[in-house]
Amino acid sequence: MTHPQTTNPAANKRRGQIQALLLMLVVTVPMLAAYIIYHTGWGMPSATANQGALLAPPIAITDFALTEQEQPWQISQERKHWRYVLPGNGQCNQTCQDNLYLTRQVHIRLNEKADRVERIYLLLDDALSPSSAEFMQQQHPLLRVMSVDRSEFEHALKGSNINQDTVAAGQYFLMDQEGFLMLSYTPEHRGGELLKDVKKMLKTSYE
Repeated sequence: MTHPQTTNPAANKRRGQIQALLLMLVVTVPMLAAYIIYHTGWGMPSATANQGALLAPPIAITDFALTEQEQPWQISQERKHWRYVLPGNGQCNQTCQDNLYLTRQVHIRLNEKADRVERIYLLLDDALSPSSAEFMQQQHPLLRVMSVDRSEFEHALKGSNINQDTVAAGQYFLMDQEGFLMLSYTPEHRGGELLKDVKKMLKTSYE
């Protein structure tokens, strides 16, 4: 004589908990992996489609006490932008001027998307020289000039894979909408390469 199959409430509850846990892992593990790769660079393929060099780990601009016109600057109070960040001295030399020109032309070539991108000159000295201030005002009126402590900035670079002598090398960066320096460029990069990177970022992000 056969007996009808009986249910086990405890077993069913355990099975339901396991299924819920597996579902949660399916959702959260990829997100966690993406977060780790994004913020540490660990697990990032050495060859990427980016034209600029990927910073590993990215550098958060919020780690610095930035000022603009002697007032504290907080990215959280700003509209979301992608930003070219060009570290430099008080005297903007020829390499500095060339980088400013190139990033300005890339900005112009973005056409209707240009309002989603800004350029920042990150001043590592106490002040711009009069000639550099006049040059920027005349040739780059939309350029924002912000000041940061040189030692803080250089200390942050020590924890990344980027040459610490950034200013002398003429390196500059593309910063994402959340304030992370993500990609590094040198004077050898061409405008088309910068344009390709920033267009890709704009395509995959929201305002």
